[in-house]
Amino acid sequence: MVKLIQYGPKAWNLLNGIICVYKPSDMSCKFLRNVIAGNLCRDLNQLQPRSPAPLVAIEGSVSRELVVQTRENYADHTLVLGPRYQPKDIRLSFVQYHHKNVSGVCVMGINGGNWRTEKVRGSRLIRTYTVSGELGRATDTHYIDGKVVEKSSYRHVTRGRLQRALMMAQAAHQRSALSFLGLNPHSQEAYEALSADGLLRPGENSPPLLYGLSILEFNPPHFTVEVSCINEHGVYLHKLIHDLGLTLKSNAVCTQTRCIRYGPWTLSHALLRKHWTLEHIINNIGVCTSMASNTVPKSPSLVSLENAFGDSSICEESSEEALE
Repeated sequence: MVKLIQYGPKAWNLLNGIICVYKPSDMSCKFLRNVIAGNLCRDLNQLQPRSPAPLVAIEGSVSRELVVQTRENYADHTLVLGPRYQPKDIRLSFVQYHHKNVSGVCVMGINGGNWRTEKVRGSRLIRTYTVSGELGRATDTHYIDGKVVEKSSYRHVTRGRLQRALMMAQAAHQRSALSFLGLNPHSQEAYEALSADGLLRPGENSPPLLYGLSILEFNPPHFTVEVSCINEHGVYLHKLIHDLGLTLKSNAVCTQTRCIRYGPWTLSHALLRKHWTLEHIINNIGVCTSMASNTVPKSPSLVSLENAFGDSSICEESSEEALE
Protein backbone atom coordinates (compact mmCIF):
# COMPACT_ATOMS: atom_id res chain seq x y z
CA MET A 1 0.00 0.00 0.00
CA VAL A 2 1.43 3.35 -1.09
CA LYS A 3 1.11 6.12 1.46
CA LEU A 4 1.42 9.67 0.20
CA ILE A 5 3.07 12.24 2.44
CA GLN A 6 1.85 15.79 2.11
CA TYR A 7 3.30 17.24 5.33
CA GLY A 8 6.85 18.60 5.05
CA PRO A 9 8.11 17.87 8.61
CA LYS A 10 6.95 14.25 8.36
CA ALA A 11 8.90 13.79 5.13
CA TRP A 12 11.93 15.44 6.75
CA ASN A 13 11.89 12.89 9.58
CA LEU A 14 12.20 10.09 7.03
CA LEU A 15 15.45 11.48 5.58
CA ASN A 16 17.74 9.49 7.88
CA GLY A 17 19.78 6.55 6.64
CA ILE A 18 21.92 5.27 3.77
CA ILE A 19 21.28 5.99 0.10
CA CYS A 20 22.92 4.66 -3.06
CA VAL A 21 23.11 6.85 -6.16
CA TYR A 22 24.73 6.52 -9.57
CA LYS A 23 27.48 9.12 -9.87
CA PRO A 24 27.97 10.32 -13.46
CA SER A 25 31.41 10.84 -14.89
CA ASP A 26 32.94 14.35 -14.92
CA MET A 27 31.04 15.21 -11.74
CA SER A 28 32.80 15.86 -8.44
CA CYS A 29 31.43 14.58 -5.15
CA LYS A 30 30.96 18.16 -3.96
CA PHE A 31 28.76 18.98 -6.95
CA LEU A 32 26.89 15.70 -6.46
CA ARG A 33 26.15 16.67 -2.86
CA ASN A 34 24.89 20.11 -3.89
CA VAL A 35 22.56 18.66 -6.54
CA ILE A 36 20.98 16.13 -4.17
CA ALA A 37 20.59 18.67 -1.36
CA GLY A 38 19.05 21.20 -3.77
CA ASN A 39 16.57 18.67 -5.15
CA LEU A 40 15.51 17.57 -1.67
CA CYS A 41 14.96 21.16 -0.52
CA ARG A 42 12.97 21.90 -3.66
CA ASP A 43 10.63 18.95 -3.09
CA LEU A 44 10.33 19.54 0.67
CA ASN A 45 9.36 23.18 0.17
CA GLN A 46 6.58 22.11 -2.19
CA LEU A 47 4.92 20.12 0.60
CA GLN A 48 2.64 21.56 3.25
CA PRO A 49 4.86 23.51 5.70
CA ARG A 50 4.37 23.77 9.42
CA SER A 51 2.21 26.61 10.67
CA PRO A 52 4.01 29.71 11.98
CA ALA A 53 4.41 29.76 15.75
CA PRO A 54 1.88 32.23 17.27
CA LEU A 55 3.07 35.39 18.97
CA VAL A 56 1.93 35.62 22.59
CA ALA A 57 1.28 39.20 23.70
CA ILE A 58 0.36 40.45 27.17
CA GLU A 59 -1.66 43.65 27.01
CA GLY A 60 -3.12 45.96 29.63
CA SER A 61 -1.84 47.86 32.62
CA VAL A 62 -0.30 46.45 35.77
CA SER A 63 -2.83 48.35 37.89
CA ARG A 64 -5.65 46.90 35.87
CA GLU A 65 -6.48 43.51 34.41
CA LEU A 66 -3.88 41.99 32.09
CA VAL A 67 -5.03 40.22 28.93
CA VAL A 68 -3.06 37.49 27.19
CA GLN A 69 -3.63 37.33 23.45
CA THR A 70 -2.10 35.39 20.57
CA ARG A 71 -1.40 37.06 17.30
CA GLU A 72 0.07 36.03 13.97
CA ASN A 73 3.85 35.95 14.20
CA TYR A 74 5.25 37.60 11.09
CA ALA A 75 8.81 36.89 12.26
CA ASP A 76 8.15 33.16 11.68
CA HIS A 77 6.33 33.59 8.37
CA THR A 78 7.75 32.04 5.21
CA LEU A 79 7.49 35.38 3.39
CA VAL A 80 9.91 36.82 5.95
CA LEU A 81 12.21 33.86 6.59
CA GLY A 82 12.15 32.39 3.10
CA PRO A 83 11.85 28.66 2.33
CA ARG A 84 11.64 26.41 5.37
CA TYR A 85 14.31 23.99 4.13
CA GLN A 86 17.75 25.13 3.00
CA PRO A 87 20.55 23.03 1.44
CA LYS A 88 22.76 23.74 4.46
CA ASP A 89 20.22 21.95 6.67
CA ILE A 90 20.84 18.63 4.90
CA ARG A 91 23.92 16.70 6.06
CA LEU A 92 25.38 14.29 3.52
CA SER A 93 28.52 12.17 3.92
CA PHE A 94 30.24 9.79 1.50
CA VAL A 95 31.42 6.29 2.32
CA GLN A 96 34.12 6.80 -0.30
CA TYR A 97 34.97 9.92 -2.29
CA HIS A 98 35.11 8.89 -5.92
CA HIS A 99 37.43 10.62 -8.34
CA LYS A 100 35.83 13.11 -10.71
CA ASN A 101 36.33 10.76 -13.67
CA VAL A 102 34.92 7.71 -11.84
CA SER A 103 31.25 6.91 -12.36
CA GLY A 104 28.98 4.27 -10.91
CA VAL A 105 27.78 3.19 -7.46
CA CYS A 106 28.18 5.84 -4.76
CA VAL A 107 27.01 5.10 -1.19
CA MET A 108 26.11 8.07 1.00
CA GLY A 109 24.68 8.80 4.43
CA ILE A 110 22.03 11.44 4.98
CA ASN A 111 21.24 13.33 8.20
CA GLY A 112 20.89 10.82 11.06
CA GLY A 113 22.41 8.05 8.94
CA ASN A 114 25.85 9.68 8.69
CA TRP A 115 27.17 7.51 11.52
CA ARG A 116 26.45 4.46 9.39
CA THR A 117 28.94 5.66 6.76
CA GLU A 118 31.73 5.30 9.33
CA LYS A 119 30.56 1.76 10.02
CA VAL A 120 30.50 0.85 6.34
CA ARG A 121 33.89 2.48 5.75
CA GLY A 122 35.38 0.57 8.67
CA SER A 123 34.09 -2.71 7.21
CA ARG A 124 36.48 -2.26 4.25
CA LEU A 125 34.20 -3.91 1.73
CA ILE A 126 35.41 -5.15 -1.64
CA ARG A 127 34.73 -2.84 -4.58
CA THR A 128 34.42 -3.92 -8.20
CA TYR A 129 35.15 -1.66 -11.18
CA THR A 130 35.05 -1.97 -14.93
CA VAL A 131 38.06 -0.08 -16.25
CA SER A 132 38.43 0.60 -19.97
CA GLY A 133 41.71 1.43 -21.68
CA GLU A 134 43.18 2.22 -25.05
CA LEU A 135 46.49 0.79 -26.23
CA GLY A 136 49.09 2.71 -28.17
CA ARG A 137 49.41 6.02 -26.34
CA ALA A 138 50.14 7.49 -22.92
CA THR A 139 49.18 10.81 -21.31
CA ASP A 140 50.64 12.83 -18.47
CA THR A 141 47.58 12.16 -16.27
CA HIS A 142 47.15 8.47 -17.31
CA TYR A 143 43.61 9.44 -18.40
CA ILE A 144 42.18 10.10 -21.83
CA ASP A 145 41.74 13.85 -21.19
CA GLY A 146 45.45 14.38 -20.51
CA LYS A 147 48.21 15.55 -22.83
CA VAL A 148 49.62 12.79 -25.04
CA VAL A 149 53.28 12.30 -24.17
CA GLU A 150 54.08 9.02 -25.96
CA LYS A 151 52.78 6.79 -28.73
CA SER A 152 53.73 3.20 -29.49
CA SER A 153 52.68 0.14 -31.45
CA TYR A 154 50.19 -2.34 -30.04
CA ARG A 155 50.03 -4.91 -32.86
CA HIS A 156 51.89 -7.49 -30.77
CA VAL A 157 49.42 -7.31 -27.86
CA THR A 158 47.06 -10.28 -27.78
CA ARG A 159 44.32 -11.35 -25.41
CA GLY A 160 46.57 -14.07 -23.99
CA ARG A 161 49.38 -11.63 -23.22
CA LEU A 162 46.96 -9.26 -21.55
CA GLN A 163 45.55 -12.12 -19.46
CA ARG A 164 49.05 -13.14 -18.35
CA ALA A 165 49.85 -9.55 -17.36
CA LEU A 166 46.69 -9.42 -15.24
CA MET A 167 47.51 -12.75 -13.58
CA MET A 168 51.02 -11.53 -12.73
CA ALA A 169 49.64 -8.34 -11.15
CA GLN A 170 47.05 -10.28 -9.15
CA ALA A 171 49.65 -12.79 -7.91
CA ALA A 172 51.95 -9.98 -6.80
CA HIS A 173 49.18 -8.40 -4.74
CA GLN A 174 48.26 -11.73 -3.16
CA ARG A 175 51.86 -12.13 -1.99
CA SER A 176 51.73 -8.63 -0.54
CA ALA A 177 48.53 -9.29 1.40
CA LEU A 178 50.37 -10.80 4.37
CA SER A 179 52.74 -7.85 4.64
CA PHE A 180 49.75 -5.48 4.58
CA LEU A 181 48.38 -7.35 7.60
CA GLY A 182 51.71 -7.11 9.39
CA LEU A 183 52.21 -10.89 9.51
CA ASN A 184 55.42 -12.81 9.05
CA PRO A 185 54.99 -15.14 6.03
CA HIS A 186 56.75 -17.94 7.97
CA SER A 187 54.65 -17.56 11.14
CA GLN A 188 51.75 -19.64 12.40
CA GLU A 189 49.45 -16.63 12.18
CA ALA A 190 50.16 -16.27 8.47
CA TYR A 191 49.45 -19.98 7.90
CA GLU A 192 46.10 -19.73 9.71
CA ALA A 193 45.18 -16.60 7.76
CA LEU A 194 45.93 -18.25 4.41
CA SER A 195 44.13 -21.49 5.31
CA ALA A 196 41.00 -19.73 6.61
CA ASP A 197 37.85 -19.57 4.52
CA GLY A 198 37.85 -16.00 3.31
CA LEU A 199 39.79 -13.17 1.75
CA LEU A 200 42.64 -11.36 3.44
CA ARG A 201 41.35 -7.93 4.37
CA PRO A 202 44.08 -5.39 5.19
CA GLY A 203 43.73 -2.29 7.33
CA GLU A 204 42.19 0.94 6.14
CA ASN A 205 45.52 2.74 5.75
CA SER A 206 47.20 -0.01 3.75
CA PRO A 207 48.09 0.39 0.06
CA PRO A 208 45.55 -0.74 -2.54
CA LEU A 209 45.11 -4.49 -2.80
CA LEU A 210 43.79 -6.30 -5.88
CA TYR A 211 41.66 -9.42 -5.38
CA GLY A 212 40.61 -10.17 -8.95
CA LEU A 213 41.51 -9.09 -12.48
CA SER A 214 39.70 -10.39 -15.54
CA ILE A 215 39.14 -9.37 -19.15
CA LEU A 216 35.62 -8.34 -20.12
CA GLU A 217 36.32 -7.08 -23.62
CA PHE A 218 39.34 -7.09 -25.92
CA ASN A 219 39.05 -5.28 -29.23
CA PRO A 220 42.44 -3.67 -29.95
CA PRO A 221 43.24 -0.95 -29.31
CA HIS A 222 40.33 -0.86 -26.85
CA PHE A 223 39.93 -3.26 -23.93
CA THR A 224 37.96 -3.49 -20.67
CA VAL A 225 38.98 -5.27 -17.48
CA GLU A 226 37.08 -5.98 -14.28
CA VAL A 227 38.98 -5.07 -11.12
CA SER A 228 38.01 -6.22 -7.62
CA CYS A 229 40.04 -4.33 -5.04
CA ILE A 230 40.14 -2.52 -1.72
CA ASN A 231 41.62 0.78 -0.50
CA GLU A 232 41.85 1.99 -4.09
CA HIS A 233 41.22 5.43 -5.58
CA GLY A 234 40.61 6.80 -9.04
CA VAL A 235 44.20 7.83 -9.76
CA TYR A 236 45.44 4.35 -8.80
CA LEU A 237 43.06 2.69 -11.26
CA HIS A 238 44.24 5.05 -14.01
CA LYS A 239 47.85 4.20 -13.24
CA LEU A 240 46.98 0.48 -13.23
CA ILE A 241 46.03 0.70 -16.90
CA HIS A 242 49.22 2.67 -17.60
CA ASP A 243 51.34 -0.01 -15.89
CA LEU A 244 49.58 -2.75 -17.86
CA GLY A 245 50.60 -1.01 -21.06
CA LEU A 246 54.23 -0.90 -19.95
CA THR A 247 54.13 -4.59 -18.96
CA LEU A 248 52.89 -5.40 -22.46
CA LYS A 249 55.83 -3.39 -23.91
CA SER A 250 53.48 -0.76 -25.22
CA ASN A 251 51.44 2.11 -23.79
CA ALA A 252 47.89 2.31 -22.50
CA VAL A 253 45.65 5.09 -21.26
CA CYS A 254 42.48 4.81 -19.18
CA THR A 255 39.32 5.89 -21.00
CA GLN A 256 36.59 5.04 -18.48
CA THR A 257 36.30 3.92 -14.86
CA ARG A 258 32.97 2.67 -13.55
CA CYS A 259 32.15 1.26 -10.12
CA ILE A 260 29.61 -1.53 -10.53
CA ARG A 261 29.61 -2.90 -6.98
CA TYR A 262 30.41 -1.60 -3.51
CA GLY A 263 30.03 -4.50 -1.10
CA PRO A 264 26.34 -5.52 -1.23
CA TRP A 265 25.32 -2.43 -3.22
CA THR A 266 25.14 -2.89 -6.99
CA LEU A 267 23.89 -0.93 -9.97
CA SER A 268 20.36 -2.19 -9.28
CA HIS A 269 20.31 -0.16 -6.03
CA ALA A 270 21.78 3.05 -7.48
CA LEU A 271 19.47 5.95 -8.30
CA LEU A 272 20.02 7.65 -11.64
CA ARG A 273 20.19 11.44 -11.76
CA LYS A 274 16.60 11.75 -12.91
CA HIS A 275 15.56 9.87 -9.74
CA TRP A 276 17.37 12.17 -7.29
CA THR A 277 14.05 13.35 -5.88
CA LEU A 278 12.44 13.22 -2.45
CA GLU A 279 10.13 10.31 -3.29
CA HIS A 280 12.80 8.05 -4.76
CA ILE A 281 15.39 8.89 -2.12
CA ILE A 282 13.01 8.04 0.75
CA ASN A 283 12.22 4.72 -0.93
CA ASN A 284 15.93 4.09 -1.47
CA ILE A 285 16.66 4.75 2.22
CA GLY A 286 14.30 1.95 3.18
CA VAL A 287 16.19 -0.49 0.95
CA CYS A 288 19.81 0.54 1.56
CA THR A 289 19.72 1.24 5.29
CA SER A 290 18.77 -2.34 6.11
CA MET A 291 21.70 -3.57 3.99
CA ALA A 292 24.19 -1.47 5.97
CA SER A 293 23.49 -3.41 9.19
CA ASN A 294 25.11 -6.56 7.75
CA THR A 295 28.28 -5.03 6.33
CA VAL A 296 30.70 -5.74 9.20
CA PRO A 297 32.79 -8.88 8.43
CA LYS A 298 32.84 -11.70 10.96
CA SER A 299 36.63 -11.60 11.37
CA PRO A 300 38.91 -8.57 11.76
CA SER A 301 41.21 -9.80 9.01
CA LEU A 302 39.03 -12.02 6.84
CA VAL A 303 35.86 -11.54 4.88
CA SER A 304 34.05 -14.22 2.92
CA LEU A 305 33.51 -13.80 -0.77
CA GLU A 306 29.74 -13.82 -0.36
CA ASN A 307 29.81 -11.06 2.27
CA ALA A 308 32.30 -9.06 0.24
CA PHE A 309 30.26 -8.92 -2.93
CA GLY A 310 26.75 -9.50 -1.62
CA ASP A 311 24.22 -10.35 -4.30
CA SER A 312 26.17 -10.89 -7.50
CA SER A 313 23.15 -10.31 -9.71
CA ILE A 314 23.15 -6.95 -11.41
CA CYS A 315 20.08 -5.42 -12.93
CA GLU A 316 20.81 -5.35 -16.65
CA GLU A 317 18.12 -2.81 -17.37
CA SER A 318 19.50 -0.33 -14.84
CA SER A 319 23.01 -0.93 -16.16
CA GLU A 320 22.03 -0.24 -19.76
CA GLU A 321 20.01 2.81 -18.75
CA ALA A 322 22.95 4.17 -16.75
CA LEU A 323 25.26 3.77 -19.74
CA GLU A 324 22.84 5.78 -21.86
